[in-house]
Amino acid sequence: MYGSQQERGYDRAPSPSPRGRLHDGVREFMNGVYLWMAAGIAITGVVAWGIASRPEVMQMVWGSSLGIILSIGTFIGAIALQRAVPRLSRSSAAAGFFAYSAAMGVVLSYVPVRYAVGNIAAVMAATVGMFAVMAVIGYVTKKDLSGMGQFFVMALIGAIIASLVNGFFIQSASMSLGISALIAAVSAGLTAYYTQAIKQLYRAHGGRGNLAVLGALVLYINFINLFLSLLRLFGGSRD
Repeated sequence: MYGSQQERGYDRAPSPSPRGRLHDGVREFMNGVYLWMAAGIAITGVVAWGIASRPEVMQMVWGSSLGIILSIGTFIGAIALQRAVPRLSRSSAAAGFFAYSAAMGVVLSYVPVRYAVGNIAAVMAATVGMFAVMAVIGYVTKKDLSGMGQFFVMALIGAIIASLVNGFFIQSASMSLGISALIAAVSAGLTAYYTQAIKQLYRAHGGRGNLAVLGALVLYINFINLFLSLLRLFGGSRD
């Protein structure tokens, strides 16, 4: 007469609300972005260590102007690739991201030669920890970070240009440390800003196009900047 409990809906799981589905979607999307980023970092590490372990290849890269050309090329390529990714197909965007990660590995091949393995590992752990904390802040904060983010972007570009000028021409150790401290602070702030921006883009447009690859690219570049700045500050170079 009254039907079973299942028929009356007592055992039926409640359907998730639209807000709950959106929250789950954001979390899954951001996890995917971080996986893309981690893959890029892994490629960079493998390439860097592979080249560093072969003296003849290191000589070919850093015994000529190739290393300088690649260093400048990756700086320009980061800007160009960020603009190109939204217009590319998914496979082309992924290939571009991984190719850029490999090129960055060539540029960073000096790291295992200049710094002790233990110091590299310690700085990497510190970078991961700082990145994770700032990413969580960017994910959960209700404050709009867009204004702060624009300031950080301009400060980072200026600091990187100053670093290149100092490295190639001025070669001041104290200036290098100051620039590294600035880049570390700016990169930490940008981690929160980029995380919030990517989250908001997903909430507004979903995961359409190459948003995941683009998000991974900007976070990857920011992670590398943070790692290198902390390495210069605390890595204890052998030079």
